[in-house]
Amino acid sequence: MQKKLSSLYVIIYILLLILKLNHGNSKLNYNKRYTHGRVYNNIVHKLNHQYNKKRNKKEKENKYIHNNNIILPSSIIKGRNIYISQPNKQYTYCNNKNNNYYNKKNRKKRCYIKKKNYKNLYYYIYLFNTSTNRRFLQKKKKNIYNNRYKKILKCSNMSILSEKNIENVISPCEKKYKLEDIISNGINYDYRQINEKNTTPFIQVAPMINVTNRHFRAMVRIITKRAQLWTEMIVDNTLLYNLNNLEEHLGFDINEHPIVCQLGGCDLNSMSEAAILVEQAGYDEININVGCPSTKVANKGAFGASLMKNPEQVRNIVYEIKKKVQIPVSVKIRTGVDNYDSFEFLKTFIETVSSVGCNHFIVHARKAWLKGLDPKQNRKIPPLEYYKVYDLCKLYPHLKFTLNGGIQTIEEAIALLNGYIPQNNNNNNNTNDTSNYIQIHNYNINPLNGVMIGRACMENITVLSQTDKLVYNQEIPSTAYSRRTILEAYKKYLEKNSLFYNLSSSFELLKPVLGILKGMPGHRIFRNKLDTYIRNYTSTLPCSEILQKAIADVDNIAPGCLDLPLHDYQQQKEYIKNY
Repeated sequence: MQKKLSSLYVIIYILLLILKLNHGNSKLNYNKRYTHGRVYNNIVHKLNHQYNKKRNKKEKENKYIHNNNIILPSSIIKGRNIYISQPNKQYTYCNNKNNNYYNKKNRKKRCYIKKKNYKNLYYYIYLFNTSTNRRFLQKKKKNIYNNRYKKILKCSNMSILSEKNIENVISPCEKKYKLEDIISNGINYDYRQINEKNTTPFIQVAPMINVTNRHFRAMVRIITKRAQLWTEMIVDNTLLYNLNNLEEHLGFDINEHPIVCQLGGCDLNSMSEAAILVEQAGYDEININVGCPSTKVANKGAFGASLMKNPEQVRNIVYEIKKKVQIPVSVKIRTGVDNYDSFEFLKTFIETVSSVGCNHFIVHARKAWLKGLDPKQNRKIPPLEYYKVYDLCKLYPHLKFTLNGGIQTIEEAIALLNGYIPQNNNNNNNTNDTSNYIQIHNYNINPLNGVMIGRACMENITVLSQTDKLVYNQEIPSTAYSRRTILEAYKKYLEKNSLFYNLSSSFELLKPVLGILKGMPGHRIFRNKLDTYIRNYTSTLPCSEILQKAIADVDNIAPGCLDLPLHDYQQQKEYIKNY
């Protein structure tokens, strides 16, 4: 009888354990398939042994073989060990029979810890997207401070770096370019290779309340396939109190990757619980809002920019979230808040928050005034302080910094990525002229992780049309050739999702296209006609037909305007001049 009871207890315990592991909303489980194209759960194995600090510094620069893998001594590449597998041994790290291999069908990935080698070295194992076969092994407790050697190689047929590509990994970047060459040819190859990952999002679309919803993000994806997308700020309690309707707040399309979810809140428990839901939804990263100057957010809600005054609280929030989730956690901040605007305060904040493992900071290069200025004034009146962000890059080369604030065009973004800033920091002209930019930092030494564009995208979404070509050196999507191709693609999006979005207002669905003709003839007429049709035909016509009627009006008023190539600025200027 006792044996039966004990076995029953064991079964009950196992069932309870399974229920605990399945913590979270079950409706989001289907979204987990979206995570196949990114780092799976950011697998980092904790090791029990420490790196042998008394290692012989006079290690010979020759190759060693262990378990059929070649190991390069760190002296060759300035402090970094790289595994090179044999070309015909794919999807394996060593010949250890206990190891699990990668699944070639791009499903769940597993790997066991590599045993210590003959030199008593231990490694973290970072697993990358198997669809592109990228792997990288980084030595434990060995931070790399020289970004010139932070290179990752694009391997087409090998699971780890091949022996043929060693020289490309080791050789540093020595080329110098002028700003004009950088902008005309796109961001240069050297800059892309210096960054830690070739999937780093150089261009990011800033989170904006009532703007960056899933419809706006769908519009951006029509124009650029590579820019990183952000959600609106989502308050933690909004998710926790709407567990039965999470799709409305966390739903997104698989094509929106890479995508970041921004959370707002100040309570440790609620923020960590909300972060679990975000991870289950399939997002690539979680960001904590510590920069919003809104009175409702900063004063009444006690989060946003007001949290900058309490770095310890931000540190604790990051710590609690990182304990619960595996995806990266970043923080979006200002350069200061109210009277806390010194560079020493900013350094203290960065050091405090980064001490718990946060290595990415998105810096809006303006201070925030919580009293006396509304959010719109906080985006214009405080002067830009780009130099502070570059100084942070110089002081903390092991951290990532993204620059935000006052960026109007993709050409300006490229200039900032390469260490050039405008001589007049209050430059808000929406032009492609970067002649007044001067170089203050060498990007080869202190590169930015990325540049974030916000209101310029909302006002004129075509500023992103050249992103894939100029920044990522890839072909521009065919849907981004002209304003007409963008509108036609978005019209198909509306037709395809008309039933799914039947509860959304027509204005919310058509809001992303309102600024597509900014600066061109017919812009005001297009907006007015669209507004009139929404008011008159919402109950009788679907949004796709309302958009088509507005397009027809533009063709009658400004023929040929919608067909102008977005990459040909000169042709657009001539059209405006001759209109």
